[in-house]
Amino acid sequence: MTHKLEVHVTHSPTVTRVVERYVPSENKYQQNRGRKPKGQEYYTLKQHEQAEETRRCSVANSKRTLKGIINANYFSNFCMLTLTFSPRCEFDITDFATCREKFNSFWKKLKRCKRLNGIDLRYVGVTEFQGNDHIHFHILCRIPKQFISFLKSKWTHGGLYYREQYGTAEDNMKIASYLSKGIYDKRLPRGKKRYLGGYGLERPVRLKFKSRKIMDFLLQRNGKILNSFESPYGFTQTVLVTDAAIDELESFAEAQDEELTVELLEKLENIQQTFI
Repeated sequence: MTHKLEVHVTHSPTVTRVVERYVPSENKYQQNRGRKPKGQEYYTLKQHEQAEETRRCSVANSKRTLKGIINANYFSNFCMLTLTFSPRCEFDITDFATCREKFNSFWKKLKRCKRLNGIDLRYVGVTEFQGNDHIHFHILCRIPKQFISFLKSKWTHGGLYYREQYGTAEDNMKIASYLSKGIYDKRLPRGKKRYLGGYGLERPVRLKFKSRKIMDFLLQRNGKILNSFESPYGFTQTVLVTDAAIDELESFAEAQDEELTVELLEKLENIQQTFI
């Protein structure tokens, strides 16, 4: 069976990720008609393997989505809030559902405050467990530093720490990696969203190409490779910064006769206008 190269580009104002993989040119499904081993142990083992693979893919998707949101939105003039719980709290500060409810209530209070009218309260963040199972939150948002005291007065369950960020591509990658490390924590409940917020925020643009020419194009546009690695799952990923604009990627895709849907073109135009 022949294989063809697929190059997936995830482009944001901060970093661009290029994933190269070979896939079968024809997607043929062959049903295994051989006799399967009998016994409950075999089926239990297969179910366990399938469940673990599903979980691994789900966690990887969550991490990729979180990093994409951060790269597409928090590349300059933002802040990181760290919210902790005091051991003197009257509720269980190791319980995921309870702590998330306290955070959600806190953010709803901010949205109702007239003092914060006109402030962009969209955010993205993560829930993290400490070594003693105590929970805390890391939140990226754009609340100006003059509201630090006000924020502390509203968060009554423990400490609130404010860190202002200006951001470079390298710093942005470090922040995204730092926040996403806890996504793999098995103490996070299954079936629940593994990151906080993200509603209304931009996602990076995703394009699919058929050759490595796109990598040369990105490097020619003042590109700089930040890191690159080959995965044991059969693909290569390269992370780089580039001056290439979204309309340039669109023009390159059209020149190379790549597939772009009307919906994607509209998304490209909308995001391009956002960053003008």
